[in-house]
Amino acid sequence: MPRTVEDIMNKELLGVRPDLLAPEAAAILRSFGVGAAPILDEKRSPLGVISLRDRLDLDVSVSEVMSRPADCVPIGSTIEAAAERMARGDRHHLVVVDGSGAAVGMLSTMDLLRALIDAPARHPAAFPHWDAATGTSWTDDWPLDAESCEHAPDGPGVLLLLTSHRGERDDVLWAEASTGVRARLLAYASRPMHEDPALMRVLAFRGLRFRAARIGDPDVRDAVAVRLQTHLDHRPPPGAT
Repeated sequence: MPRTVEDIMNKELLGVRPDLLAPEAAAILRSFGVGAAPILDEKRSPLGVISLRDRLDLDVSVSEVMSRPADCVPIGSTIEAAAERMARGDRHHLVVVDGSGAAVGMLSTMDLLRALIDAPARHPAAFPHWDAATGTSWTDDWPLDAESCEHAPDGPGVLLLLTSHRGERDDVLWAEASTGVRARLLAYASRPMHEDPALMRVLAFRGLRFRAARIGDPDVRDAVAVRLQTHLDHRPPPGAT
């Protein structure tokens, strides 16, 4: 199944009210480490977009300096279609909207470039990847190698091993609670021999990536890992309907 905009967009959307003063909006963009944000009405419909390249030093509302209309892309669009829209419109960002026209995410040129070369998505550190199903904030996806393991929590938490490639959706292969997530991932990055055949099959995958969450409470940590592993155990095999 082709990957879509939904797979690579930043779902933790930073929206700005139209009555906010431009200098205040500029401070918000800088504090969150983003270059642009949509201006949203009370129904979360995009009215326009502001970026750090706009005249945000003026003592006016953002509605007076924003680019309008907002350049939007449907959430179900293919990555290639979004890239073409961005290139033809000479844009650096697109607002992602759902079927009702409400803003649900933001897409940048870097998001598209990473997707087109089959690299994991990256988002500013100020945006935690919140998963409501597990009540957990996760890291970005990183390649399972020694250098990337530095981005994993150096302490207790839960780790996932997964694959995600262009033309495919993410496929989580392994879930595990650990008192030392980074150390555990570093050990896996060396592709060691292990007594668990299931783990060995997972570590044999090419292009393996990890996602991790810091969870200090051992009961919560174990509960999250069990929930994820149970989902894996009961997932239908490839090709099943």
